[in-house]
Amino acid sequence: MRKIMKRSWVSIILLVLLIMLQETVYAASFMDYFTSTPIIEPLSSSCWGAPDVGPRDQSNGLEDRTMSKYCYWDGGIIKGPDGKYHMFASRWDQSAGHNGWFGSVAVHATSSNLYGPYTDQGMCWPNDLGGKGHNVVPFILKDGRYAVLVSETRRPADIFVSNSLNGPWSKLGSMSIAQNAYSSLFTASNVYILLRPDGRYEAIGRDAVIGIADNVLGPYTIQGTNIYAKITGCPTVDMEDPVIWYSGGLYHIVVNKWDTRKAYHLTSKDGISNWKLDSGYAYDPTANFIRYTNGTVNHWNKLERPNVYMENGHVVAMTLAAIDVAKDKELGNDRHGSKVIVIPFDGAKLDGSISVTPTPRSAFTQIEAESFDTQSGIEAETCNEGGEDVGYIENNDYVSYNSINFGNGATSFQARVSSASGGGNIEVRLDSITGTLIGTCPVAVTGDWQKWNTITCNISSVTGTHDIFLKFTGGSGYLFNLNWWKFSSTPTSTPTPTSTPTSTPTVTSTPSISPTSTHSNQKNIDIDHNGVINIADVIMIAGSFNSVMGNTGFVEDYDLNNDGVINMADIIMIANKFNTIVQN
Repeated sequence: MRKIMKRSWVSIILLVLLIMLQETVYAASFMDYFTSTPIIEPLSSSCWGAPDVGPRDQSNGLEDRTMSKYCYWDGGIIKGPDGKYHMFASRWDQSAGHNGWFGSVAVHATSSNLYGPYTDQGMCWPNDLGGKGHNVVPFILKDGRYAVLVSETRRPADIFVSNSLNGPWSKLGSMSIAQNAYSSLFTASNVYILLRPDGRYEAIGRDAVIGIADNVLGPYTIQGTNIYAKITGCPTVDMEDPVIWYSGGLYHIVVNKWDTRKAYHLTSKDGISNWKLDSGYAYDPTANFIRYTNGTVNHWNKLERPNVYMENGHVVAMTLAAIDVAKDKELGNDRHGSKVIVIPFDGAKLDGSISVTPTPRSAFTQIEAESFDTQSGIEAETCNEGGEDVGYIENNDYVSYNSINFGNGATSFQARVSSASGGGNIEVRLDSITGTLIGTCPVAVTGDWQKWNTITCNISSVTGTHDIFLKFTGGSGYLFNLNWWKFSSTPTSTPTPTSTPTSTPTVTSTPSISPTSTHSNQKNIDIDHNGVINIADVIMIAGSFNSVMGNTGFVEDYDLNNDGVINMADIIMIANKFNTIVQN
């Protein structure tokens, strides 16, 4: 019984602490943030479509009310300076059935209400290939012009621009891809483009590779391999229609898996790497998430081509292409078809449920290079010293690390590097890629991409907590690899790279939770020396939680594993001995 009680207390304490301290906490799955759809006109049970859909509002979104002319697909919305809502979608002759999409054209529709009804205003560019366009994505360029991206229908990610949402539209050109090790992984299918907060453009398509460019036409530099394959639990096949946006301090992707008819929600801090999979589904046509304010629920057979409409930095509605029967059952002239629906979404609540406040890391502990928060141009790879390193570094690439705590000060920088050819420099900057330069460390050739040397250099004295940007500079081609780095409060006597590799390199991704031999395990963990290891010891640590060596709030006795930072590793040591009675 005592063992059971002990385990229960340990579990409760760890659960509470994890909830309080976990860096990113999701209150619910993405689908839970859809809200009730307002009813614009009385719901109809006699309109076109399969009975399984249920009574529905034909004034919601964009549709051919009689299903005698067009099927509609895609559907992104921009609110214009005229106060109207402008939807850009694709359409085709309904008599051709669903496969008529191969000949679809891009169209413009308007409404005075976000939810509809939208009135088809005709083709966007009728004099360019007869208006052809599919996978229609509208967005705003950084120069203020409007843009519409189309792919499929033999258009290789073509972009049209206009000074007005009402047109006329002219073709700006087609996306281009910069040549690198990943450029062959991108094909112009299901392409979506986002104007990032940093002023760059980000592209993603069916292949799930990320491209970054300074200009909307590119060239886009592909940042690595398929992002889904790097996410635990994320499907990797039959994924399509990714939509990407930025809100709540994170980049988001919703992507549809067409064979199972389910969609998934992913998040990333930098929009390029370290994507995480949200629990549950982003949407599921079998779930009761499309519901009206009177409680009526709709169940479309398939929901595809997601897009988001945002206001004040948050998603307030999502558009989806909806079809009432399986695609191969929609044959034309059969009272079946597709339309674009608009569903309210509480993006402010979603963003408010996500805490992105980073846990400070000590500047004086070894930080693995691959644990970056943002990056540009690099790729993590397997390291022969264990774990991963940051490789494929080229001139002006960078990595950044949030909330690095310098305590009372650091005066030197150390890094573990390798280089088969080229070499270069590591610029150490504070708080942004163009922030204060506190030091530059030259990196010499070591002879191989996995032959490691440790370099050190002096830096300008720095205190407090900062985001650290490591900018890499040098000549052309790949420069060097980076395994780990850290700061020291002791200046180096030689501010040039040391050419001799360390004899016993240490690669430690996480702090050790074993106390050093100079401390008695039980005596050290019984912080208040009352003879029992319990919640009182946890409370004492809480007062100095996340402090690092050099901080005024750092208490050496609370750093149970002597790693220079008071964090969850020290709490775990107490949990492992919880309710143990000791002799003081």
